[in-house]
Amino acid sequence: MPSYKSWRQLAGYFDGDGTIAVSDTSNQPYKLSLSLIFVDQSYDQIENVRGFLNRCRIRTSRILKTAGGTANMVAISEFRSVKRTSKSLMPFLYKKAIEARAALNYYQGRTTGNQLVAVFAREVEAGRRERHPRKIPLNVPYRRPEGDRIMKQIRGDRLRDAMGRYRATLSARDFRSIRIKYFDSGIRVCDLVREYPKYSRESIRRILGKGRRYILVKGIGRVDTTDTTIRSARRARRGVKQL
Repeated sequence: MPSYKSWRQLAGYFDGDGTIAVSDTSNQPYKLSLSLIFVDQSYDQIENVRGFLNRCRIRTSRILKTAGGTANMVAISEFRSVKRTSKSLMPFLYKKAIEARAALNYYQGRTTGNQLVAVFAREVEAGRRERHPRKIPLNVPYRRPEGDRIMKQIRGDRLRDAMGRYRATLSARDFRSIRIKYFDSGIRVCDLVREYPKYSRESIRRILGKGRRYILVKGIGRVDTTDTTIRSARRARRGVKQL
């Protein structure tokens, strides 16, 4: 079987037996993940497609079986590879040109996830895209960079909370005691540092809300320390940001 030698040839194949699959990332309504999928019953045909893509330094999956096991497939899912492949195919696509342009616009941060899904829905109604029913409709009102920032922030918050619960050295008892002595008894920071030598001056200041805006308390997690009304570990737990 002759090898593919150009993107024009591959675009013709993708127009007929390719698809752009879309899914939300980790079931979170912030960012969509796209995959370019090539399918054929012939293993040699799919191997030919994969060989061309790999020679172009496009990262692909292994050759896999479709869900029904009746055909072979190869997928491109890595972010940069999807962008590069879409750009390379775009000038030569016909049937899937609108889908590819919409996917590229989303990956370049020009449109929201909902706008991309709307384009795909119109292509289904026009008969140029297969219908893929979903039990839960996608709702991603963010551009991809915005969704990516939100997800990274959530992961960071959860990581800090986990570090506080399992790695923090500040006990809930000391957290409560230091704040009571400072706010209720008027003990100075320098005296608290001498009384609690296992905590640095910076840690004492953070416990009192004078440094960074949070402190990691063992058994509680991340606690916002700017609220000077917090006195007990129980109340502090209620003050932790709920994700």
